[in-house]
Amino acid sequence: MNKRSLYLNTRVILLISIVLVGGLASMAKTFNLNGHWVVQIENMLGGDWALHAIIATGLGFLASWATPKYYYRNAFFRLPPLLILMLILVSADEVMQNFSPLRQFSWEDLLINICGILFGSAVYRLYLVFRRL
Repeated sequence: MNKRSLYLNTRVILLISIVLVGGLASMAKTFNLNGHWVVQIENMLGGDWALHAIIATGLGFLASWATPKYYYRNAFFRLPPLLILMLILVSADEVMQNFSPLRQFSWEDLLINICGILFGSAVYRLYLVFRRL
């Protein structure tokens, strides 16, 4: 049986790339290094909540997609390890904003991030269910 590695495969590399882009955008705003580009994208989408929702949903979907399917057969893995990692990373990013003079912590953003990641994962899980039918 050919099992795909959880730790390094092309799907995980794509996920890492998206995390790096999102992390760099967050750091650009934090350190005011071309952060105006991120603010312009937020305004174009309708506010920072929309960007949080889009990125978080995408991260949740990609984290579940990057997890090998045999993990879903194990009852112990209700939440894939990569999904848990994404939840930790977005939560840490939001909490760290509390310590930056240019940023502020927002419970709303944290909730949007967590719900978006879980929603993206649920969409992928539903895809797997309907694909089997």
